[in-house]
Amino acid sequence: MSETFDEIGFETIIVRHWLYHRICRHRMWSATKLDDGVMQISMAPVFQQILGGPEDGTLVWASFSMRLNELFAEPNLEVTEFGFRSYCEKNTPTPVIGIRGHYKLHPFTLTIHLEPLLETDPIEVVDTIKNQTRAIRTSAE
Repeated sequence: MSETFDEIGFETIIVRHWLYHRICRHRMWSATKLDDGVMQISMAPVFQQILGGPEDGTLVWASFSMRLNELFAEPNLEVTEFGFRSYCEKNTPTPVIGIRGHYKLHPFTLTIHLEPLLETDPIEVVDTIKNQTRAIRTSAE
């Protein structure tokens, strides 16, 4: 067993099962190793901003699906617990699916937000003029 959590390998298998229903190239990903050694991972779809047409400036997001049975069958992934929750925005800002288990024998918790996090900026532009979806460039890039 490796001494470190294979974050790239884990993200690769999760993304393989994350199926967007329209063009979107990004998703929010956050990973932190807790003091007890558990890798805590959170992911969510991202906001997109419409450019052009009657919906110009509107924030949207690409819907997605994931077949958990196929994800759970991945080699090196052992799921010990999973569930979902949807409380009020004060407690859980978006509905989530929570998964606990081990990846390559390392413990993890994965929180999959079913909607973008409420106060995040759009990451992509859906350009109806050029008929393309692209990342929003910031002045820091």
